[in-house]
Amino acid sequence: MRQMVVNFFSSGRWIIFLVAAITVGLVVKKIVLPLIHGEVRPLVGDGVHVASYQFPLKPCLVNRKLLIAGGNYKDALAALNHPYTIRPPQVSKINAGLADSGGYIQGPDRVIGVVIHGQARAYPIPIMNWHAVVNDRLGGEPIAVYWDAFSSCAMVLSRKTGSTTQRFGYSGLVYNGNLLIYNRERTNAKESLWCPMLCRAITGPAAAKKSRLKPLPFAIVTWHKWKSMFPKTTMIEGVPRLFPAYRKDVYHSYDHDPTDFHYPVTPAWRQSKPPAKAQIIILRIRHHWYPLPIAKLASIKNAAGVVHLRVGGENVVIQCWQDLALQTASVIAPANVPTAYSFLYVWYGQHPSEFNTPLWRALAR
Repeated sequence: MRQMVVNFFSSGRWIIFLVAAITVGLVVKKIVLPLIHGEVRPLVGDGVHVASYQFPLKPCLVNRKLLIAGGNYKDALAALNHPYTIRPPQVSKINAGLADSGGYIQGPDRVIGVVIHGQARAYPIPIMNWHAVVNDRLGGEPIAVYWDAFSSCAMVLSRKTGSTTQRFGYSGLVYNGNLLIYNRERTNAKESLWCPMLCRAITGPAAAKKSRLKPLPFAIVTWHKWKSMFPKTTMIEGVPRLFPAYRKDVYHSYDHDPTDFHYPVTPAWRQSKPPAKAQIIILRIRHHWYPLPIAKLASIKNAAGVVHLRVGGENVVIQCWQDLALQTASVIAPANVPTAYSFLYVWYGQHPSEFNTPLWRALAR
């Protein structure tokens, strides 16, 4: 036996066996296991016809005529699932290593900042542009971080629906200007379409159950501001091979073109002030959403950059930020107010009645 072992290693055959074992292991890890868990599928959706995406469309709880294909196939933007996280010193180190190619995530870049049970995490918008959805767990809670670049809509949602913890993906479909997500299942028949702006399932089995999503508090600020407020924060790393792509601001011209509306929205915003692409922050208080134009908040802030308002029967304190040409705002108090951000015209299409309040009329002058 001993001589057989010696002969085996001296012949060099062990190298062949090692390579074979590594190959089998990689096949199992990258192909077999993802197939078992329903993570590898053929391309679905032709970018034009809603039916080609194979989602169950009955029941449909919204106007079916406003449901359209977004031009991409299903999962064209690959959602991140429990991504690797890094801390500010590591971000700086990556920036230094990529300095010649424009860096990585830098101080002026906006992040979706979330704090749950004292645990802070940043989800940079340059990364979210390429993934749309992050399924994560923060402070022990399962959350979905959502970003729709064409509507400039950011939301953070609990992934708990009843006794189920959902895992969401990019559907490739759009409802009334808002990119839809779907809950990943092993078969298409069990999947449903969810509208983040409505916080609920709108087609499929989850819609039949009238399943809803709980919105959570968060802020959009620059990375520089966020790490100064939360020095122990983590940040999602993203996908290393996409680091160069993260530096490409592919939506810059769209964001600053007041005449470019990528998807149709009904009803249309027809007022001249604020403009259709004005950035708004929306607060959910006592089960109602209250949109607030960020530019107006910035114009009435005090010397400390703070605005005090009475919103939905609550005393609300909002911090306005100004970094270079960027204006944003975040809720300081109460700390548990669920939040959303969006272009005005898209949120108006989903929630037109919310723009009839005395508060909105006062701020929109």
